[in-house]
Amino acid sequence: MKTLFLKLSIVGFVLFSSCTKNDDITNVSDEQKLVNLATEIDLFAKNKTCAGGDDCKVIEMGARPCGGPSRFIIYALSKTDEKQLTEKITAYTNLEKELNVKYNKMGTCEALIPPTVNCLNGVCTSN
Repeated sequence: MKTLFLKLSIVGFVLFSSCTKNDDITNVSDEQKLVNLATEIDLFAKNKTCAGGDDCKVIEMGARPCGGPSRFIIYALSKTDEKQLTEKITAYTNLEKELNVKYNKMGTCEALIPPTVNCLNGVCTSN
């Protein structure tokens, strides 16, 4: 009887341990998807060369656990396809919302204020 209990305990431990490792791998994989999307978006909006103040825009990106965006992207309207940028940011934001729920994430619940942007020396920058 003791041998059976010991064997069941070992099997249970192995199964429990493997679930934790898979969950960790899934979490890392999901976080890597976010990093990859963010990198893609940053590269897409990289050219911030501007002709004037009206050329510079800012857009919300991501979803904090308590609500609101996780960051802002500054871009030059004349150098960036706004529709494609919005689609990429929407995909990122939706994935971050999903992962916030999936992993029961918590945040600081502070409100991020969108930066004011200006064309300074031919480049869109935040003030």
